[in-house]
Amino acid sequence: MNHDTITTKQVTLKVSEGFLATANNSDQITAKEFGEQFAKGVVNKLFPKSVEYGDIQSHFNTERLNSFNFTGFKELVIGTHYLRKKLTSELHHFSNELRAKSQSLDNRKSSLLSFLYKKKIATETGLVEQLSNQVNSLKESQLGSSVDLKYQYENSLLTDAYSDLTSAFTTMKSAIKIWDVTTAQMNLDTKAAAGTSIDRHEVKFDFKRLDILSTNEKVLHVENFNGGDFYFYPMFIIYFKGREEIAIIDYTDLYIEYKEQQFLERKEDIVSDVTTIGETWYRVNKDGSPDKRFVGNYKIPIALYGSIHFKSPSGINELYYISDHKKAKHFYEQYLNYQAHVRNSSYEMISHSNTLLDGGHTGNG
Repeated sequence: MNHDTITTKQVTLKVSEGFLATANNSDQITAKEFGEQFAKGVVNKLFPKSVEYGDIQSHFNTERLNSFNFTGFKELVIGTHYLRKKLTSELHHFSNELRAKSQSLDNRKSSLLSFLYKKKIATETGLVEQLSNQVNSLKESQLGSSVDLKYQYENSLLTDAYSDLTSAFTTMKSAIKIWDVTTAQMNLDTKAAAGTSIDRHEVKFDFKRLDILSTNEKVLHVENFNGGDFYFYPMFIIYFKGREEIAIIDYTDLYIEYKEQQFLERKEDIVSDVTTIGETWYRVNKDGSPDKRFVGNYKIPIALYGSIHFKSPSGINELYYISDHKKAKHFYEQYLNYQAHVRNSSYEMISHSNTLLDGGHTGNG
């Protein structure tokens, strides 16, 4: 064995009197890595935390987030997005022009001297009608510039599982409060009851699809406070940040973690669907008793939230707290169920652009 390499399955080290730390690794690790593992174990024992400290957000480079098997489809989506954006801009321009010309024509018609402009009024009327027809045609092109999605499944198990997922999402989105947790850090106030301090922002979960992707299926929309929103289509997930910042992620690449998260919440901020499991003091001793040195010390309810954490090896990292933990857990269970069906099923997704190219995607989960 090399001097700088250690092979170990589990080692327990006595760091100080009455304190043990453990490192686990089934492969060869360097002495440096071995030491760092123990250091991490010591810190985690001394300062237990509910979430990883630091910013909680997906990688800034959206290109890295893509699943490899949707490259061609991604280009079709981006092309359609820019086509629709350009048509929308042109529609806005010509609609304003039509509005101005129509107003000018109306003013001329209502003028006391309109009889002097009969020929000009007739000409302008024809131009306004022509421009109106052009604007209507442009509007149809803009509305039609989308990718139509159709799915062919080998059996009904996948469709049933997606139906169960959308049903669970319907239930979860009805929770009174949904927060996007964006940062977490150690609370350095040693007398405070909470060991971790977080930044959280209220967001909305709903059913909403991107204009450029047309489908008859329900699309799950998860708002993201500090990054792109998520759109859960039946066969893929879109992370949409805007412009070319679009990532298409396979269900098998997006993992979800759930846990029941204890959170110290002010009594006035407890909503009706929250489960409270006890209370503690704002300023508290190690044994849980109130620190009497602080005047006006008060009790704080301990709320139980559902924590949903989306992760991927490519860099997705988004954490949400749901006020009704049971609804969050139900969604988590149905997501895992649907993910397993996608992984083990064969399907074909046919994507047809009304304005660009035809395309297709076949998968075996």
